[in-house]
Amino acid sequence: MKGKITAILVCTAASLVLASCGGKEESSARPIQTEPAASTSAAAQVTTAATTTKPAVQPVTHERHDYEDGVLIGRWEGADADIEFKENGLVSLEYDISEMMMINDDGTFMLSGDTYSQEYVSYDGTTLTVLTKPEEGEEQTELIKLVRKGDPDPVSYDGIYSIDNDYLKERLAGVLSGDEVADLDVEMKIKNGNFIIYLEDFCEYTQNGDVLELSVGDEAGELAEELGDTTFVLDDDKCVIYNSNGITEKFWKAD
Repeated sequence: MKGKITAILVCTAASLVLASCGGKEESSARPIQTEPAASTSAAAQVTTAATTTKPAVQPVTHERHDYEDGVLIGRWEGADADIEFKENGLVSLEYDISEMMMINDDGTFMLSGDTYSQEYVSYDGTTLTVLTKPEEGEEQTELIKLVRKGDPDPVSYDGIYSIDNDYLKERLAGVLSGDEVADLDVEMKIKNGNFIIYLEDFCEYTQNGDVLELSVGDEAGELAEELGDTTFVLDDDKCVIYNSNGITEKFWKAD
């Protein structure tokens, strides 16, 4: 997810809560220019003893629209993350990490290609715990501990959980931001055995026509600088979000 608009949001918020980022597209009418970062390769630069000349930037343009307020409200599915714009001006994000973690109906747990059989996994309808597989002489410890939010459900793993051990928080911080932030404030959603990082109301937004402003707590200034001017274009059930730093990301309206 790193390098997308959703990833800029996640990385900015990881020091606080979380952040994200994006891609490319074309059109006309009231264009907005984007300036992708110049390459640092020798072929992309002409360097003299006194100056460095960067290659000319080819601006990316797209059509501008004066959308009514509220057109983004709802859930949107992306290639790397799903995002929900709420009526109260808050944004929630879901990031599927089932390639790294998942649990089967028979209770076997998968972590980064390693299988943990039922003897290492316990679930009482509220708490899901996975224990380590220690080498001889080592002490067995908790690898994963999740606590279900809401009513117990002993027949299904599906639900939203708080994370109750530092190891998993550190792993998720590495996935989302590249840093080991043990107190990263995220929740975990399990859906059909898939593990999904769930960031509820982690970001604020305002929409004015086709202009989208995103802010994350005390990091609002830093985030605005990194995202630059952010706009979007709707095409039936597709939304493309652009920013003036050359990043775009596509989402599709969820049912």
